[in-house]
Amino acid sequence: MLSEAESLNLSTIARHVRAAGRLRLAVPGLEGNEILARRIETYVRRQPGVEEVKANPRTGRVLIRYAKNAPIIDQLEKFAFPKRAPEAASTSPDSPPAKAQPLLTAVVPLRPAPSAVAWHALSCTEVLERLATTPDGLSESEAERRLAANGANLTQTVAARTRLQLLGAQLNNLPTGLLLGSAALSLILGDLFDAGAIVLVVGVNAAIGYHIERKSEDMIASWRKLEAGDVRVLRGGNPRDIPAAELVAGDVLLCQAGDVVPADARVIDAHRLFANEAPLTGESEGQAKQPDPVPEGCVLAERRSMLYAGTGLLGGHGRAIVVGTGRATELASVRDLIENAQSPETPLEKQLSQLGRRVSWIGIAAAGVTAAAGIVRRQPLVGLMRGAVALAVAAIPEGLPVVATAALVRSMGRMRKEGMIVRRVAAAETLGGVTVVCADKTGTLTMNEMRLEVLDLRDHQVSAAHVTADGHDPLGNSASRLLTAAVLNSDVDIQTNGHRSEISGSATEKALLTAAGAAGLQIAALRSQFPRRLLRERHDGVHHVYSLHDSETGRLAFLKGAPEQVLPLCERDETGALDAPARQAFLERNATLAAAGYRVLAFAWQRLAPPSEKDAGQPEEPTGGYEYIGLAGLRDPLRAGAAEAVREAERAGIRTLILTGDQKATAAAIARQVGLGGETLDGAEIVPQLRSQDPAALARLKNVSVLARVTPADKLAVVEALRASGEVVAMVGDGINDAPALKAADVGIAVGVRSSDLARQTADVVLVKEDLRSVLAAVGEGRIVQDNLRRAVRFLFATNLSEIALMLGGALLGRAPLTPLQLLWVNLLTDTLPAMALALEPGDPNVLGRPPASPHAPLLSKRDWGRVIRDGSLMGGLGGVAFLAGGSPTAFATLTAAQLGYGMVCRASERPLSPRFGALVGGAAGLQLAAMLLPPLRGALRLAPANALSLAGFATGLVLPWATKRVAQVLSLGGQT
Repeated sequence: MLSEAESLNLSTIARHVRAAGRLRLAVPGLEGNEILARRIETYVRRQPGVEEVKANPRTGRVLIRYAKNAPIIDQLEKFAFPKRAPEAASTSPDSPPAKAQPLLTAVVPLRPAPSAVAWHALSCTEVLERLATTPDGLSESEAERRLAANGANLTQTVAARTRLQLLGAQLNNLPTGLLLGSAALSLILGDLFDAGAIVLVVGVNAAIGYHIERKSEDMIASWRKLEAGDVRVLRGGNPRDIPAAELVAGDVLLCQAGDVVPADARVIDAHRLFANEAPLTGESEGQAKQPDPVPEGCVLAERRSMLYAGTGLLGGHGRAIVVGTGRATELASVRDLIENAQSPETPLEKQLSQLGRRVSWIGIAAAGVTAAAGIVRRQPLVGLMRGAVALAVAAIPEGLPVVATAALVRSMGRMRKEGMIVRRVAAAETLGGVTVVCADKTGTLTMNEMRLEVLDLRDHQVSAAHVTADGHDPLGNSASRLLTAAVLNSDVDIQTNGHRSEISGSATEKALLTAAGAAGLQIAALRSQFPRRLLRERHDGVHHVYSLHDSETGRLAFLKGAPEQVLPLCERDETGALDAPARQAFLERNATLAAAGYRVLAFAWQRLAPPSEKDAGQPEEPTGGYEYIGLAGLRDPLRAGAAEAVREAERAGIRTLILTGDQKATAAAIARQVGLGGETLDGAEIVPQLRSQDPAALARLKNVSVLARVTPADKLAVVEALRASGEVVAMVGDGINDAPALKAADVGIAVGVRSSDLARQTADVVLVKEDLRSVLAAVGEGRIVQDNLRRAVRFLFATNLSEIALMLGGALLGRAPLTPLQLLWVNLLTDTLPAMALALEPGDPNVLGRPPASPHAPLLSKRDWGRVIRDGSLMGGLGGVAFLAGGSPTAFATLTAAQLGYGMVCRASERPLSPRFGALVGGAAGLQLAAMLLPPLRGALRLAPANALSLAGFATGLVLPWATKRVAQVLSLGGQT
């Protein structure tokens, strides 16, 4: 073990507890790492003298029980703990952990930090030398040693909230805190009923919010796919299938079409190897991979010599050396951006916090006035404290958390019907205030599924859907010839599963072969009839693919690629020679297709003489002499409803901004298709200025509709810049590259169950139906929530103010109109059912026909506060008159009924009365009558038997607010009450 310590890298641990025969260690990196825990147990258990070892990934600690004089303790003392004075050698269980010192990484593996080596710029030989490996891979023993030293190939997922965190989120607000404080004071004073009632309200609110959020979290978790599987590697020159978690730097991956890359790797051998890097870079096209190094400074999307964890292989096969695992991958770097991006406080949370603070000051001021009046009259201290509790309860809108949660829960239920799963309750309201939608293009606005739509031939253009190929002579006419060239000049794998064929390859080549098959060509027969001898992919400066095939009469050569490179190699078309004007005409037709948003490919071919004996080697690629066939226009189709969603967003006053890794021209065409007419920029033109918060860049961003060639960090910077300028931002995406921006936005929306695991785990909302129109439906739901909450809050504050006014007026006169228990009953009754009825009102059908409310606007405007003060004072005055007329029973009946009637004043007058509203308000009125008439309940509230005056006060209070509003409307004196 000593020699092993000298040969291995070092990590650190700290002693937590040391007692006779027992040692407990605090191990960095152990918490939450089940694999590391098992490896520690396996290693330490083998050491002499160890009787038991338990590694706990929940606490991050290891317990070792050992025999007297066990050798492992000497090793730990020498390598883990500092030398100490004799009097300090013993550590009591209460002692703090010792300072961490080096220990064997065989005991505590240390994951490597992300590598700073530019692997893409090194030659294959240099990569092999640096990683001390060979083209045949590592030996088994060396792989095991590296796995023990560097840890498993696992990246941490975005941590799901624990049950305790979910519950805490329901209680972490100011109104709830004030209520719990009032309950504690009531308990101290011996008012158990008051305290229990307050806690009951808090518990109901917390239970509702917890249940909904937990259910949504569980639903999202059920969609998570297993990211790690088995991979095929070379170990000692022999192919082996191993768990992806056991990959180490230096392993040689055997790659083929269909694989998901399990780690970052440097390509050392590639045969038509293509990777789909859209989840990481946003590039919609498959990227060709090669073993040759690329310049050190090139961006991620241009590193053709690298494969990255989380991406997929579309075609071909090859080998690659693992250079980064676990936390040392580009995927982990994107995760780090997510962890560093802070989820913002929602507008609703901000509004409730502001209102809660205002309520606190009102309550404190009222309690102060009451206390001063009581001191002047030399009232007992206990009575003063009870009065303070009563005023605190009167000031606090107990029903606000319950009402807000109920409104949001209802909204979440309706959004589920529209195909959206809400992971965070407050996000339902946040959607209503969205002013800007940032949308990823590939896979979000578009399907990320190329389709061949048009063939532009010598003298005409034809829809690909209407092409019928000549099966007897596939080279006989121009349409058949183009599709035949597409089939032969491609590198895709076709696997037959029963009667069904599956094509694996780039999205473009899959689209071409699918169209050829639909036109009647037999792909397998064509490949057999014209076997391929050579395929040369695109490479530096060459943007076309060359293929050479055998035929019965000689050889055939085909070209497919960029029109501006293919046309100069063509000398003729099927009708005769091509001159410069003819080539220019074809290039103009190419420009027309490109401007329409097509990805355009040109096709050409020529017949070559049969090979002679001197041509036995590698045949030369012809540098001219081709016959031009035509152009193929392919399109990545928009998602259903994408253009309509953008139009609806504009009508609703919401701006759409496309963020994509694609090229500028392609992105601009998509923007035109969805109806966006603003400026199109490359990210590099504005993102650096946005990061520095340049006011000019922020002003320019308001006129931009597309940002192209943006990275995950760029998307994050754009979202943060928009939020800093006062916008409420929704980010819509589906890939790993969208995840940082999804978290940083006010509300993040992941598109579809096929979106990346990381995007779904990070987002606040997940689209199930993959229909972007449901985003606007959710925005409408959010606006309905805002409208209803505004009415409910107005109701709560006005009714609570009426109670404060009544109690404060009584205190100034030296009398108590209501006891604390009676006041609590009024609050429990009117702060829940009527307010909930207002919060659950049906929405305005034209809610999306207006712009969003300003993100800076308060939940209650100055005009609303004026109404609150006016209405609260009037209801309090009505209660005061009832008290003077008939004492506490009449004041109790009248004030409660007036608050219930006030619910009719606050609701949306343009909507018919809903059965739910009638049931909730009617139920509250029934409970109030029960409190007045049933002896057990009346006795608990210390009420005198009901008489004609109290019943008349109840009827008057119930009808008077509604009647006053109706009269005002009729007289046109208060159309807006």
